[in-house]
Order: sequence, then structure tokens, then C-alpha cells
Amino acid sequence: MTAEVIRRWRTPLAAAAAVAATTALLALPTPGSGTPGPPDQADTLAGIWPQARTVDAAATLPDGTTYTPAAVLDPHHIVVQIADADPDTASLALLDPADPAHPLRLDTIPIAGGGSFDAVTVDGGHVYWMSSVADDQNRTRDTLHRADAAGHTTVLTSDTGDATFRGSSYDLQAADGRIWWTATRGSTVPTTDLRSVPAGGGTVDVRPVDGTYHLTHWPWAVDDGTGGRPVIQRNLVTGAQRTLDQPIGQDLDCGAVWCRHVVRTTQGTVVTLGRTDGTAQTARINTDGEVPLFTDVAIVDRFEFFTAPISTQAATASERLTLYDLTNARRVGLAVSTAEGLSGTWLWWATGDNETMTWHLLDLATLQ
Repeated sequence: MTAEVIRRWRTPLAAAAAVAATTALLALPTPGSGTPGPPDQADTLAGIWPQARTVDAAATLPDGTTYTPAAVLDPHHIVVQIADADPDTASLALLDPADPAHPLRLDTIPIAGGGSFDAVTVDGGHVYWMSSVADDQNRTRDTLHRADAAGHTTVLTSDTGDATFRGSSYDLQAADGRIWWTATRGSTVPTTDLRSVPAGGGTVDVRPVDGTYHLTHWPWAVDDGTGGRPVIQRNLVTGAQRTLDQPIGQDLDCGAVWCRHVVRTTQGTVVTLGRTDGTAQTARINTDGEVPLFTDVAIVDRFEFFTAPISTQAATASERLTLYDLTNARRVGLAVSTAEGLSGTWLWWATGDNETMTWHLLDLATLQ
């Protein structure tokens, strides 16, 4: 589902080209200075943003079940996926951290056979989610739902097409009074169906677009340009397009405003960012051992997140979670975490394990 941490890296190009690109990237200046490379130290969240809005909640509910955040309607209505006591089902619910004994279940689905909650978004006091359930012929059926803060739910549509999900906060989004998603079309020519339905329900609109597009920050969609093709950005309102060539030896992922350049060699991973108009190229923003955490680039057009493994033991796997602020080239150490997620302006991570596991939620919009 949207909250899951998903790392997707395309196959690297020739090692010699990658090494040359790494050398060039390491020589780029940090914005506002002539010093190459990232800072050695990371500041702390509380020291820089004492006004940051945070929510802490035990990851185990009083009945012994556990959950994972999926989105945040408001600090008293956190959308969570509950691992039900019945191992064959999962539930989507609204949870008030002040009253964890009474989660308000919105939907329960069978997970045997591949059922899942694939994408969640919130807008205007409502929760929207896409769920997949196998039918009696073992075919996956997607359904789009809506619920309000009181738990009143409705099905918006089952006319979803072959919906696509990439672990992005933009997989399902609200804009211009409609809920939007993408679907693939079974044809020999790569074609994406841009689908939408009125937020209050109604007829699904289908707009075919040549290419393999996914949604980013509205109104932009991106064709990642795999197989050596350039990255293409398309404004879904005006029809304007941007074409971005993929540099040799780099993996390129773009959002609406920023692109992430990644070079991987046997010596490690080098990450830089640049605006889609070709300006504001940064120096290396990650340190040794760090890799980008999310598929989305430059969250709220400002933050990148990195993790670096600390412990890889199955029961206590942990990693160092760091924020990079593009507005001032500042690195901020957030936590030693065991899980992470993102939706909209909210970031969350877990600390501890088993009975001590706690979710920490941070509203990035409050980091002034």
C-alpha cells in the first residue's frame, strides 16, 4: 500500500561510465558554497524545529493486534492498516492515538489469495482507498472507496481498469474535485489510462495517454523512460511536456519540480538532485551507506529522506533515518528506525520492536 517503504532501482549501466559520473558528481558544489560533498554531521529535529507537529502512538493495540499507518486525516484520525487476529483478513481503520482501544474499522478484506489495500489518500475530511480482492475465478478486482471521519463508507467505483501502484503517495490523489489514478491498457503499444471519478461518486472518465505514465504532484505525470528512452513529463491540464535525457551512468527519477540522479558503483551510491528546468544542481547529498527511502522525489518540493543499515538481524533490523532539507542543504538526523512510511505531508517511522514498538508521526508542513 501507499505507506509501505518501497525501493526501486533500475539496472545500472556500464561500470566505467558510472565511475566517471561519480567522480564528476562528487566535484559539484553544495548550493551556496564551494565545498564539495555533504555535511559530516546531522542536526536534530527538536533543535531546529521545536514547533514541529508530532504524534506518538504504541504500535500494538490493547487487544494485541498491530497496525501500520497508511495516511493521516488529522492527528486524531490516523488511517491505519490493522493485522487482524484472523490471519486471513486485514482491516483499514481510523485510529485516535488517545483512544487506541476503539479503532473505527472502515473496510475488512480477505488477504488470502493476494487481497491488499493498495493506495490511500485523504482530502477534504474524507479518506479514499483502493483495495484489491481476488474473485471466485482468482482474478484481482480493484475497488475505490470513500469514508468520512465518522466512519460512513461508500463504494465510489469498481470501474478501475488494471490499476497501477508503485508505492508512491501520488498513486491515488484528489485534485479538481476528482480522485485520480492510472491503469495499464492491454495493447502492443505502451498506453496509460488516466482514470478519474468525481470525489462524491459518479461516472469514471478514462483518458488514454501514449507511454507508461505515473502520477506525481498534480497536474504532472511522468513517463520514467526505461530502456534508454528519455524521461517525459506531461502536464495533464495544459498538455505541456518536458523531455529530460537520462545522463549516461545515472538513474533518473523525476517529480513535478525536482529530479533525483543516482549513480551506483562498487564503492557505493551517490545521490544528487536538480530541478526539472536544469537549474539548482546539488552536490552529493547522501553519505556513504545511505540510499533514498521513497520513490517520490523531494517531498513537498523540499525534503529527501535516506536510510543506512545499522542492524540487519531479522528480529531487530534497524537503520539510521536522515532528512535532507533542500532549502539550506541541511541534514537532520531523525531516528534509528525499524520501519518508515509517507503519505501527503506526513512522515512516520517506528522505533523499538515487539511490545515496545512505537510509531512516530511528523507533519512536514510544520517544519518552517
